[in-house]
Amino acid sequence: MKHVERYLAGIFMISVFLILIITSVEVAVYANYGYFEKEYKKYDVNNPKGIVNMEMDELISVTKDMMQYLRGNRVNLDIIATIDGEEKEFFNEREKSHMEDVRDLFVGALKVRWCAIGMAILCLISLCLLLYWNDIKVLLFRAYLATVCGLLAVLGAIGIWAFVDFTGAFYKFHALFFSDYEWIFDARTSRLINILPQGFFVDTAIRIVVIFILFILIMGAILLLAKKVKQRNNNLGGTYE
Repeated sequence: MKHVERYLAGIFMISVFLILIITSVEVAVYANYGYFEKEYKKYDVNNPKGIVNMEMDELISVTKDMMQYLRGNRVNLDIIATIDGEEKEFFNEREKSHMEDVRDLFVGALKVRWCAIGMAILCLISLCLLLYWNDIKVLLFRAYLATVCGLLAVLGAIGIWAFVDFTGAFYKFHALFFSDYEWIFDARTSRLINILPQGFFVDTAIRIVVIFILFILIMGAILLLAKKVKQRNNNLGGTYE
């Protein structure tokens, strides 16, 4: 029975970490559109000499429409904007095709999060039927530590790879999730690659990792506090003899 309880705790913790990873991505890119404006200014994406010569407010409006499309809240990317003083369609057909694949990936991740939430609830209910709450807290804290150690090993390897060769890691990531090569754009003709240069993805990856670390630290603090409360209650226990 102990093996079953450990498996349930492990599956619960992996599910929670998956929820936190997906939520970290969502928070990083959807919580504040001021982040995009900051990045656009940092990389001077709408300078008059480039192909994205437009007002910042309108560029942010295009960005909001794009991000809503990626969540499945917009039907298409047929977006008209004033560029170089003329009304033009912002995205070309190749960009639309790639962003459709990105939308499928992101919407799929949101569905996976719902599945992970259901799995976590199911595992927690099962543990409550098998163990006392104090024992569950200890078991979950151990599962948390084991999951963190495993995650650190994976993220450490990916981090070293990205630090040494971010471009190579970026290309491998895209090749893994996208079967075609429509994600390779020419900066001379693609506005998408101009507003989202490599530096943007580096900054965003760091932002996601920081948010995710904050989430797991908060979770660890809650589990540790709950474990200590259990121990303190045990120390206060006594008999009526």
